[in-house]
Amino acid sequence: MRSRRSWLKAILINFREFLWPMLEPDEDEDKDENGDKKKKPDLKLHLSDENLTQAFDLLRDVQGAEDDRRKTIESKASLYISTIGVSTSVVVASSALITGNNDNSLVIKISVFLSFILSVYTFRTVWFSVKALDRGAYNLMGIKEINFKGNKNDYDRHLITSLANKITANYDTINTKVDNFILAQEYFKRAIAIICIYAFVILMISFFIKTKPEQEKPVNMKCVHITKP
Repeated sequence: MRSRRSWLKAILINFREFLWPMLEPDEDEDKDENGDKKKKPDLKLHLSDENLTQAFDLLRDVQGAEDDRRKTIESKASLYISTIGVSTSVVVASSALITGNNDNSLVIKISVFLSFILSVYTFRTVWFSVKALDRGAYNLMGIKEINFKGNKNDYDRHLITSLANKITANYDTINTKVDNFILAQEYFKRAIAIICIYAFVILMISFFIKTKPEQEKPVNMKCVHITKP
């Protein structure tokens, strides 16, 4: 009995996740007593002097990879916003096949229900895509970090520390964009599934449900007698 309940519970959870996907919270995320994220401490270097140049080059590569990841997320989010309108217009145009059948109320109810679900998924897709495109607070190296007095090794250590701290500070902003993009992608996939179901329903209606021809209304003819003077 307990195994059957756990099996039904697992099915309900999976069904709920399919209908309304959500991101699971990160268990490894450090939070303070108020539930806010803890501020990450500044990086402490343990590099020898001969490895400073190589470390700085590697950090530049890491910074470039993070910038590419952000640009990729934003470009894909823009693509979702542009394609979801096309998918919705196809369904709206296909609904003309159903609205002409006024005698079958069940077909109309199914059409309205699928249209509503598609509208919700379309809204959620666009919503999270727009959130992925929101401007974020990015930390970049500026004059303050470059204008540092010291010998070559001290200067290299200062630049490496500053660059590493900037990259670490941008992690949260970029990861938030990634989370929003993942949700937009999940809702987009479900919107496509609804469109496929909608198309299948229209196919079944076209082949197996015949619309009744409209009956012509009888015309009342009145005879008018014309008398000649």
